[in-house]
Amino acid sequence: MSIEKEVEKMYREDAEKMKKNEKKKKSSKLATLIVLILILILALLLARLLGLFGGSGFGFGGNGDGDGDDSGVPDRAVVVSADEEVSSAAEEAKVFEDIKVSGSTYLYKGSEITLDELKDTFSMEKMNKDVVAKIEDDNATQNTMEDLTNAFDEMGREYTIESSPAGVAPAEEQTESVEE
Repeated sequence: MSIEKEVEKMYREDAEKMKKNEKKKKSSKLATLIVLILILILALLLARLLGLFGGSGFGFGGNGDGDGDDSGVPDRAVVVSADEEVSSAAEEAKVFEDIKVSGSTYLYKGSEITLDELKDTFSMEKMNKDVVAKIEDDNATQNTMEDLTNAFDEMGREYTIESSPAGVAPAEEQTESVEE
């Protein structure tokens, strides 16, 4: 009987080892599957960040302006906060020139400049019409911003306005258009 008990004991030990091995295999397969899913998600996010899905049917990117207007006429002014991104195929083809408005002062390429000098610099005759003025509102006075945006509207120059991120609540997104 002692041989029988030893054989039974060995059989139980083998059965327990087999169960443990099966559990390890299952958990390792699950871990591998989770890692593969995470890698796939990261690859998709990286591809989207690099703009590889433009018009591929995945719902990323696109070339619309997002306002539901299919007229094909781009909007002239878009107001966004500094942490929002404006991305579309039409926007990527444009060249942006930075203007910072601080208080009642206009800063262009690191130098203080007057409104008349800005009008002259950004005139359609002197600067390509694909150039978009990117205006950073750094606690600018309302009159100063209105004077600048009115000047660009009169010239037919496209512009975007970004509010300064320091202590300013994000502005509501607004869209203005200028008739040429």
